[in-house]
Amino acid sequence: ASRVQVFVGEWDAETVSLYQAFNDAIADYAVANQRLGGPDFDPKRMTWVKPSFGWLLYRSGYGTKHGQNRLLKLKVPHAALASLLAKCTCVDTNKATQRGAAAKAAKATEDATSAGRVQWDPERDATCPDEKRKEPREMQRRRAIQIG
Repeated sequence: ASRVQVFVGEWDAETVSLYQAFNDAIADYAVANQRLGGPDFDPKRMTWVKPSFGWLLYRSGYGTKHGQNRLLKLKVPHAALASLLAKCTCVDTNKATQRGAAAKAAKATEDATSAGRVQWDPERDATCPDEKRKEPREMQRRRAIQIG
């Protein structure tokens, strides 16, 4: 049986907000030019953007990891995001189903024909630390999408 999956995120009539952490040079260029680019940005390098700000906080070590100290909000037109998602392969993150030669062959074929990847991970709560105030913050009962 197929399931329809939807992601939760911030959006308006024209755009969907995606988040990503970058180093100072890439972030400075993006803010000054209102687009990604510059000498330190490699458009061929896969990066994972997320509509979940809580997940971005968790993955970037709350802005403390090397090269991930600047957290940017990228506003992407609905049509551009739909086009990107249509070209992506959904990655199986369940280790139990990733075993065996058939699973590895299927993954290699998907990797060769896909323009990107989508994976679903446990959502993180950006506002509710545990009682000891340690990372990671509480995981939610829903999944968050990452696009790479």
